[in-house]
Amino acid sequence: MQFNRIKLSLRAQHLYGQIKHRTGLGSNISARYGLCLSLKDFSIPNPDEYDERGMEILPSILFGEHEQIYLGLMKNRLKKDSKDNSELNEMTRAHLNRGVISLSDRINGLGNFYKLIKEK
Repeated sequence: MQFNRIKLSLRAQHLYGQIKHRTGLGSNISARYGLCLSLKDFSIPNPDEYDERGMEILPSILFGEHEQIYLGLMKNRLKKDSKDNSELNEMTRAHLNRGVISLSDRINGLGNFYKLIKEK
């Protein structure tokens, strides 16, 4: 099991761009954090709520050298949610989209990001 290319929604693409503008952090960094925020949420995201008209991200860019860690996190979440491993990429996409929505409301600048990291 491995990650494939992931297509974000247009809204998620826009929100990750806003966060990048506010903080100077690359979208891949904020996407990793958004994914983790979504994974902490006990509810299961619905992939059908998010279009696939946004940018496409390669797993190597999104997760970098930590790809196996994120793969482990997603495998655990799939199991917890009684999802099949074949749903890995679909559910990762849903978590990335949901995560940025949660993250964007909390980030006005790099200082907000630092506070979130300390809290979580």
